[in-house]
Amino acid sequence: MKKGHAQLFWWPACDFTCTFSYNRTDKTLPPLDMNCFKRLLLVAALLLALTASGTSGRAVDLDSDGTLSASAGSSSEGVRGRDVRPTFVKVTAAPPARAVQIRGTTVELECEVMGSPTPTVQWVHGSGQTADWEDVSVNVITEDTPTSVARVVTRLVIDRASRASQTTYTCVGRTAGLESSSSTVVYHVDSVAHLGNFSDVPLLRPSPTVDSALHMFKNLKGARITLHLRTLFENMGSTVVLPCKAVGRPLPEITWLNEEGNVVGSMQDPRFRTLPTGELIITGLRWSDMGSYTCVAKNVISKDEADTFIYPIRPN
Repeated sequence: MKKGHAQLFWWPACDFTCTFSYNRTDKTLPPLDMNCFKRLLLVAALLLALTASGTSGRAVDLDSDGTLSASAGSSSEGVRGRDVRPTFVKVTAAPPARAVQIRGTTVELECEVMGSPTPTVQWVHGSGQTADWEDVSVNVITEDTPTSVARVVTRLVIDRASRASQTTYTCVGRTAGLESSSSTVVYHVDSVAHLGNFSDVPLLRPSPTVDSALHMFKNLKGARITLHLRTLFENMGSTVVLPCKAVGRPLPEITWLNEEGNVVGSMQDPRFRTLPTGELIITGLRWSDMGSYTCVAKNVISKDEADTFIYPIRPN
């Protein structure tokens, strides 16, 4: 019997994280920390109750098969549900406030943002311009799916130091008119000998994308995933898009695997398809789709992997 494990949920009002195990075969939830599970049910109840549309509110029940579902409430609850939507966005894992980069080294900054609906995330530098290789954002949510909750992980790969003495990079998460950000001041020095003035500032270590001198001479760079979802809560029946953006030279090829290590795509299931840009699209989300999906970015130099855990919620 295969087991899975995931850090599932964080909620801004309570500031807690639930970690649980699940049965990958039948997608049931085994006995777990009941305090954590009750908090999870409460969070799901608040989420669905406040985002419900139509003439009635929704409450959440745990069905006999272990799935979460929403049941109808009174019309007055529906009015409150339309008036108050639990939209939020928060940087949940910020990069360091200050750091040092030795010129000539390729380094990274990592940022995690959580929000509902799923936030878009960008890196910008001091002048307000996009700081990364491309306009990195997660455009996976439309007005038709306002109930999603996601944790977005993004990395900024800095492969050339500025000529300035320092540069400010800011991770910005946005959703539903809300914004949360975290900034890092990166000091650029010429060598280790110049670190004396920054003894209390962490040194950014070389990125895993750093390759041999031959590869650098040929201007080749290893594959590195720069954006993916770590966790996604979404209603069953929805169409979800799992982003996976990667950098490298040559540009990495993206493949998605399921928990058994098998390739996921339309050849295996017509509900699944991978876009040329790397996103995995799942149409008509089912309870049986719950689990971890691995994005594999690979080029001739190296490969990188990142997992996304999906938790489907039964809407009615």
